[in-house]
Amino acid sequence: MNVAVRIILGLLACTWLPAAHCQEAIPGAYEECIQEPVFEGKVCIVQANREARIGVILIHGLGGSTEDWKNTLPALAKDFHVLAFDLPGFGKSDKGSQEYSPTRYARLAHFLADRYFHDKTYHIVGHSMGGAIALRFAAQRPLRFRRLVLIDAAGILHPQVISKFQAGSMLERTSGVKQTRGFAERLSGKILEQVDKLPISPIDIANSALGRDQVLQGGPEKIAALELAGEDFSYAVTSVTEPTLILWGDDDLTVPQRTGKVLAGRMPHARLEIIADAGHEPMQDQIEQTNTLVRKHLLASEQSLMEQFQPMPSKPAMTSKREGICKNDSGMIFEGDYRSIELRDCSGITIRNARIGHLHVYNSRATLTDTDILGKEEGVYAEYADLTVTNGDISGTIAINAKYSRLDLAGVHLKGSQDAVKALGSKLVFSISQVHSPHSDGAMHAYKQMDDGVL
Repeated sequence: MNVAVRIILGLLACTWLPAAHCQEAIPGAYEECIQEPVFEGKVCIVQANREARIGVILIHGLGGSTEDWKNTLPALAKDFHVLAFDLPGFGKSDKGSQEYSPTRYARLAHFLADRYFHDKTYHIVGHSMGGAIALRFAAQRPLRFRRLVLIDAAGILHPQVISKFQAGSMLERTSGVKQTRGFAERLSGKILEQVDKLPISPIDIANSALGRDQVLQGGPEKIAALELAGEDFSYAVTSVTEPTLILWGDDDLTVPQRTGKVLAGRMPHARLEIIADAGHEPMQDQIEQTNTLVRKHLLASEQSLMEQFQPMPSKPAMTSKREGICKNDSGMIFEGDYRSIELRDCSGITIRNARIGHLHVYNSRATLTDTDILGKEEGVYAEYADLTVTNGDISGTIAINAKYSRLDLAGVHLKGSQDAVKALGSKLVFSISQVHSPHSDGAMHAYKQMDDGVL
């Protein structure tokens, strides 16, 4: 098997698996296994407080089971009819060499909702891969569905972005030194770029019966991980209008917190809560706080939720004449309004909560978060630059002009009256982004190597 494929498999599958897993029954719960029509096998279910008028469906992550909700189910069962199920391929449900994709899992969740909550409104709570499934489910516009909770949702950003993050996490865990993360991410990024040149993609392997059996050896974890990596959630993120609570452990080394920021920034009615002293499983690490936040969201009145998700007032026109400059420096932070910012031979630069008329980056590395660039001619000019941009609008006659640069864009909207992107010898990764120009119009979730081209 190609080395790049092995890396993808190892990072996406292994790091999403819980460290330990047990199959003890949840006290006070009713368990049963039924035949289901999506995977045409047995799915095993745990329920509690079946007399309650409102339901909650709990969806676990990769390698997990209903046991993952042992601390959550009793807390929610005080007020709700709670249903948790083992995803096919995991727990007590049937296993086999099948397409374990978020879309198919969402269809199964829809079947269970219609079967058990046919006369009830209900909410969905998903963790890790289960968060991605819950998001896909919500985007299907099911009847009687009301609210959504996503806990450290996996697989939303482009797989290159996630794999780079997890490579950094693995080295950080091994070395115990956080400073090693940047090196590991850059090195793995260069390796992962070669995946795009393979005659067959890792996603194609998971979609093929031969690939699942021969390459993945029918392993549900590997199949589900690659299927998750292959899904594009761009439409789901922008179309789900139900009130959404996003929870994230502040020390999650499995899925980047950046995912939560993109979800909160681009979903119409979503907010992000960071849980301190928690990793990828806050419902295990901070049980009481997680349960309190979930219950509060699901029990809140419609009026209080409407107040939480009021649109932000529009900002006044940008009139700043301030200019930001960095030359041969590192660690600088820029916030607020700037007519322009120039970075030259700088590293570790942070630009956040800003509005900029023009950004010029030469031989520098910078991270931009919640920043709009409102260019008249060029929004961003990047030469020999490494930019990571999370949430924001970039506009101009040419929104981004990149030469020999690497750009990682997540939750970014590009609008160019001539070109959204003009690039020479550059590599761009788009996650849950939008591109609008005479050449391209719509969602963008892809890796682009642009030797000399435009978008």
